[in-house]
Amino acid sequence: MDIVYRYGSTYYINMTNRCPCKCVFCVRNGTRSLGDAECLWLEREPTPEEILSELSSRDLSGSREIVFCGYGEPTERLEDLLETARMIKARLGKDVRLDTNGLGDLINGRDIVPELAECVDRVSVSLNASSPEEYLEVTRSRFGIESYGAVLSFITKCRKTIPGVAVSIVGGSIPPESEERCRRIAEELGVPLRVRRRRRTSRVIVIATNIL
Repeated sequence: MDIVYRYGSTYYINMTNRCPCKCVFCVRNGTRSLGDAECLWLEREPTPEEILSELSSRDLSGSREIVFCGYGEPTERLEDLLETARMIKARLGKDVRLDTNGLGDLINGRDIVPELAECVDRVSVSLNASSPEEYLEVTRSRFGIESYGAVLSFITKCRKTIPGVAVSIVGGSIPPESEERCRRIAEELGVPLRVRRRRRTSRVIVIATNIL
């Protein structure tokens, strides 16, 4: 199993396979590997010290930040995420980015943004849709119709306390008019929108990693 992998010049942390969503476009539906990883399906969840040890064994000089983004939602392991992020900043001197579905408040039953703001420099949130109904259809979130409102609230709170915040959608996963509405929503929220493109490989169509 791979708990750290390189995609392009950036290193990513794969700390859990748990996720409250079953997105119709999720890359893990079609392949077990991404970047230089052979298998992102975990036999067990790694400890923060194991993650840091693996990062320390890599040449991180070309990676401007370390990103929490694997085959699962990082905020499913919030306490370990926070501990690992603090160690990355203290011991490795790298910025930290969180790629998330934005449902961390619902997952943890509380507002987690103040805790993230203490050790995360940038956040990229998967917006994925322009309405609650469309969001539920695309993501199949276990939290139901309230999921979309929770994502918008999470983005708003992050925007106030975390230096770099962006949102993303997967190009082609929703109609063009919905993509345009997402652009307007991003403008209203005061954050940039990134459109992640599907890259076709010999095995599977891969969703390009979202970079702030």
